[in-house]
Amino acid sequence: MIRGILLSCVFLILILSSTSCADFVEPNQLAFVIGGAIDHAEDGSIEVSYQIVIPSQLSSKGGSSGDSDSFVVMSAKGKDVFEASEKIQIKMSRRLLTSHRVTMAISEEYFNKNDVSKLFDKLSRDPANNLRDIVLLIKGGSAKEFLMLKHPMERLSSIAAGKELQINGLRKFTSRQLIVDYLSEGIRSLVPVLQVKNFKTSRKNTNPIAVLSGIAVLNKKLKVKGLLNEDEGSGAIWMSGKGTFKGVTIPWKNGKGILSFRLTHLQRRINSYSRNDSKRIVLTVKAQAYLLDNTTPLDTTDVDNKIEIQKYVNEQIQKELQLTMDKVQQWGPDVFGIGEHLHRKYPYWWKSQKDDWDEKFKNIEVTVKADILLRSTGATGAPLK
Repeated sequence: MIRGILLSCVFLILILSSTSCADFVEPNQLAFVIGGAIDHAEDGSIEVSYQIVIPSQLSSKGGSSGDSDSFVVMSAKGKDVFEASEKIQIKMSRRLLTSHRVTMAISEEYFNKNDVSKLFDKLSRDPANNLRDIVLLIKGGSAKEFLMLKHPMERLSSIAAGKELQINGLRKFTSRQLIVDYLSEGIRSLVPVLQVKNFKTSRKNTNPIAVLSGIAVLNKKLKVKGLLNEDEGSGAIWMSGKGTFKGVTIPWKNGKGILSFRLTHLQRRINSYSRNDSKRIVLTVKAQAYLLDNTTPLDTTDVDNKIEIQKYVNEQIQKELQLTMDKVQQWGPDVFGIGEHLHRKYPYWWKSQKDDWDEKFKNIEVTVKADILLRSTGATGAPLK
């Protein structure tokens, strides 16, 4: 009896030990990659850089914000992303973990000299990539240098860039969305542009900070066809359905003051002029407006003034967005998804038009209309005198 119990215990111990995870990796054996960077290498290869966090330096008592000891940047060159990553791994004492990456920065030079679509295979095939990281274009410098920057308010430049897009109402700029747009016939990609600029952060210090400076318009081959400034880019994002809110400042008639609004619930709708007219499109943008600053002589408690303000705001926004639409159409890439709309509405017509759509989009007549609802004029009426 006792012998049988002992044998059972031995067998149970053997079974439990044989089912344990032999390849289990403890958290203190992992290197958490927060940001990635892609740069062009002169020998035709690719340079991959990873911004790796040092957890011991991220505690509430572990150094100040932007401390260089809170992260390390490791780089290597290779024929593709995998080979470069393996070379980085050789230099590390911990296993690389890329599933927590929040940004993927690509230099403007790499966009111009390489086929960016070749990055997609590694990003989509490897299950270690979550495809939720935000794709950024670094203007006028290397993406590696962006990862090395300190930030006055965040510990990591990658986290700062992701928050900057989020806090400004920009969405749908992940690597997943870039792949979806690339595989679609009737839409092209928009990519946020960051540029390193020097800012005086205190009386003694001037620091380089990467800030949002516009939007890049890409063609079907993911080449940069043009760069929109901040105002134009904000409008293009609205018309492409990738924005949530934005601010607008409009001079009043005859230069008599300025009106500033916060626009929320941004929407857009694409329609054809008629059922049988596939070359004349109406793109209508919608939003709710909240007046936050008024330096005009208008008393906003007056109903007639409210109606006049709403009408004027619609006219001015419509005018500005039409200029942006015309500018993008001259370049060719349909970043607004009008081709996808025509694909769904005129499937047979689309079969003969989808080839070389960037050139054909230039000849589509697109009219922009604004439907802005003035929801609030604030807590006061007439401006203080």
